Amino acid sequence: MMKQSIKMLLGLLLAFVSAGVVTAQEWDEGMDAEPRARKGGFVVLKFRDIPADDKPNVEGEYQISNDDGTINLPYLSRVRVAGKTARQLEDMIRRMYVDKKIYSRPIVHVVVGDGSDSKALVQRRIIVTGYVAAKKTVPYRPGITLIQALLECGDITAHGSRRVSVSRNGVTRTYDYFSAKDRALRLRPNDEVLVHKRGPFESRPDTLLP
Repeated sequence: MMKQSIKMLLGLLLAFVSAGVVTAQEWDEGMDAEPRARKGGFVVLKFRDIPADDKPNVEGEYQISNDDGTINLPYLSRVRVAGKTARQLEDMIRRMYVDKKIYSRPIVHVVVGDGSDSKALVQRRIIVTGYVAAKKTVPYRPGITLIQALLECGDITAHGSRRVSVSRNGVTRTYDYFSAKDRALRLRPNDEVLVHKRGPFESRPDTLLP
């Protein structure tokens, strides 16, 4: 009887510990596929490098039409967005505003959702700190990579190290800024990115490493 009780306790303990373990693949790549905008859902738009007094006109949540999968963007009228990922929409919307000569060099952030969780999506973010040009909270969007988050903060400074730490769910891992693989790391909501201080003898390669 005692042996059976001990086995049960060990089994429960193992299950509890396993539930909190994140595999390397899950940690680095994330569990969910990049979502696509769909009819009846919504997209949330944020802009940078546009006139400050114009932001209230273009930023916000846009409902996607159930009929034709479009949204009504200021200055552009109806724009078809259904079926596209956030990154595809960012490129498309930026290009449309530039082609129309409305903005010269806008930076567009897009979040897509199914219409039921807009507040949760808007609140997800990535904290970037350390030796970057501008420490800030970067809005999370599906597929955002480590290098994209750093560039949105003005990139690492002259005093910034090639060592960049990412903390996720209490676990911290260090990546190489000059590694193409590490740069492509997909970040997750609420990740914390820290650029360390460059050491006095720290070298920097002339080209990207694998």
